[in-house]
Amino acid sequence: MNDRRAARLRSPRTAGSSGAAPARPAPGRGVPRSLVLAAGWSWRLLVLGVVAYLVVRVLALLWLVLVPIVVALLVTALVRPLAVLLQRRLPGPFSALLTLLVALLGLAGLGWLIDLRFTQELPSLTGEFLHTIRELGATLARLGVGEPQLAELQGDLMRWVQENRSQLLAYLTTGTGFAVEIATALVLTVFITFFLLYDGERVWRWLLGPLRPRAAARADRAGHIAWTTLTGYVHGTAIIATIHGVVIGLVVSLLHVPLAIPLGVLVFLGSFIPIVGELIAGSVAVVVTLGTQGLLAGLILIAVLIAEGQLEAHLLQPLIVGRYVRLHPLAIGLVLATGTVLGGLVGAVVAVPVAAIVHRAWPALAGKSAPEE
Repeated sequence: MNDRRAARLRSPRTAGSSGAAPARPAPGRGVPRSLVLAAGWSWRLLVLGVVAYLVVRVLALLWLVLVPIVVALLVTALVRPLAVLLQRRLPGPFSALLTLLVALLGLAGLGWLIDLRFTQELPSLTGEFLHTIRELGATLARLGVGEPQLAELQGDLMRWVQENRSQLLAYLTTGTGFAVEIATALVLTVFITFFLLYDGERVWRWLLGPLRPRAAARADRAGHIAWTTLTGYVHGTAIIATIHGVVIGLVVSLLHVPLAIPLGVLVFLGSFIPIVGELIAGSVAVVVTLGTQGLLAGLILIAVLIAEGQLEAHLLQPLIVGRYVRLHPLAIGLVLATGTVLGGLVGAVVAVPVAAIVHRAWPALAGKSAPEE
């Protein structure tokens, strides 16, 4: 009995003296699994964020090339049906050139008409605005806002102009360089649009050339879905924008508001930017109506804009572009805000169609079934 007790007492020392190191706990054994997973995802998200930031910076540096490509894709999607119709009677290059000339002449004629109307109506519009401002001042005076308050407001405006004069002058002096960049972008847009109309299929096959057959098949299917989505979105948006422009133009014309055609065109162009564009263009039309025809006419136009917004949200959008853009209104708002922050006006225009394209084309690119129609 004493020998067994002595053996048990000596055994730890003997094991320790044998030279075998005690077992160490595995790395991270004492760290909760949730914390390990959070750390792993954190560094991955950090890397993705850095890559996304660098991509955005590179794209910002290449805006003079990227913007013409985006605009050319949108224009091609809009006018390609005319090019396809002309190809039945004319060779490819001539049909593409004629389509491009028709589009350019249409835009130039519209711009000339707007400029002509604006030049004709500017003197009377200025006088009516001054008359409305005087009436507003008299109304404010009757409500208790007298001359001192109005003079203070005018003084604040003049001080702001004086303090920001250097910035305004800098903006005006850089106008020449900016005009050169815009002209370059327009020329490049016309060049890219011509080749997309004339030889778009071969350009797409050239882009698919370096890919392996299986990857090329997926990319080709995703590309066709993306192009169908973009074409449907552009055509549907053009139809809705035309309805908005015609309605607002007719309403302001019936209200005897000057610049009815330019205001209708402004609403038409603004409708290509979801939510924000129509709101800004409609606000301009309301301000002109208030300044020229008074409060009642402005309220009538506001009521028409609200009715049009409801009609678009509940009827026009679901029937015309709902098949191609199945995005929740919250998603549209977030995508629009993101596009505006990253790309300004161009980002706001392309944000929703890009989101719709990714939503519909990504499953095909990943080898899954496309979203149901």
